[in-house]
Amino acid sequence: MARTKKVGSTGRFGARYGAKLRRRVLDIEKKRNAPHRCPSCATRALKRKAAGLWTCNKCGLLFAGGAYVPYTDAGKAAKRAIAQRVAGDFLAIRDDDDIEELEFLPNIEQPTIEAEDVETIEDSETPLEE
Repeated sequence: MARTKKVGSTGRFGARYGAKLRRRVLDIEKKRNAPHRCPSCATRALKRKAAGLWTCNKCGLLFAGGAYVPYTDAGKAAKRAIAQRVAGDFLAIRDDDDIEELEFLPNIEQPTIEAEDVETIEDSETPLEE
C-alpha cells in the first residue's frame, strides 16, 4: 500500500475515485484517528470501537457519539438546549464547558391541561365569523 507525504493514507486508492473524494476521505480519517478527550476522566485515551461507539482505554467508558468524531455539532447543540431547558433559561447561551458538568437530568413535570379548562367552539358565546 503506497503512502506519500501529499495524499497520506488515501494513497491506497491510487489514481481512482477522483482527487476531491480522496481529500474528503483523508480529512475524515484524520479526524477519526486524532486523539480525543474522554468525558469521564478527561484523558486523551478515547478510541473509536465501531461506527458511533467510542471507548476510553483508561477508565473503560463506552458511549455513543458521532461516526467519525465522538462529539458532533448536533450533539453539542442538543446538550445546550437540554441544559437551558433544565435551567429554565431559554435565552441564555452557555459555553460547552458549563454543559459538560451537567451529570443528570431531573424529571421535569409538564403542566397538564384539564378538559374543563379548554373551551370548545360550541360552548363559546361569540359566533364564528362567516
